[in-house]
Amino acid sequence: MTRRANANGDLAALDRELAEVEFQIGGIKDHISDTRAKKLISVIKRTSYHKGEVYDLTPTQYRRFFGKEPKKVIIRRGKIPWEYCLDELATELGYRDEEQLKKAIEDVAKQRKRLQELEAEQAGLLTEIAEMKGKESAKTSKKAALRFAKKRILIDGKVTAYQITSGKATVGYIVAFPPTYGIYESSNGLDIRKKAIAGHKSIKKAKETARQVLRRD
Repeated sequence: MTRRANANGDLAALDRELAEVEFQIGGIKDHISDTRAKKLISVIKRTSYHKGEVYDLTPTQYRRFFGKEPKKVIIRRGKIPWEYCLDELATELGYRDEEQLKKAIEDVAKQRKRLQELEAEQAGLLTEIAEMKGKESAKTSKKAALRFAKKRILIDGKVTAYQITSGKATVGYIVAFPPTYGIYESSNGLDIRKKAIAGHKSIKKAKETARQVLRRD
């Protein structure tokens, strides 16, 4: 698994890497789906030196593959040794001979292993992308956070106001004109001659609205 994108902290590169992995996954799934030997996936051995061979078939599996009862003479300890029916399986699945079927079985086993590796890589990339997006979202939220500084200002007598800042910039005020808290947008000081953006009877609601309309992303 490459991690060039992760080393650079590049979300776009991670997305491209994920797209490449998902393209490979799709190709392998299509390949397996088009392989006649896929019928044997459930009985392909996947461990030790037997990897890519077929487990001995049960009579039920034999009936499912061939649509007939196995001859008693080929049954060993309740199962049919796979080598006894490989040639018959090749004919049933449309392969030239048992050697061609063996190669197809080995190919399916390899493709399934590669598919598992790619799916693990896909899961890792999805996790990294989600984490990176979460960090970027947190940075954006921090950047856009508004602060409210309570002050007493002179407007026809002293009134309570909340200066609203985003970073170092003043973006507005909430001014208490009982029974309303009026929200004013501002970049050059407070001017109550302008119409308030909104007004609420509670400072809590006024702050919630200010966060929505004065947010700086």
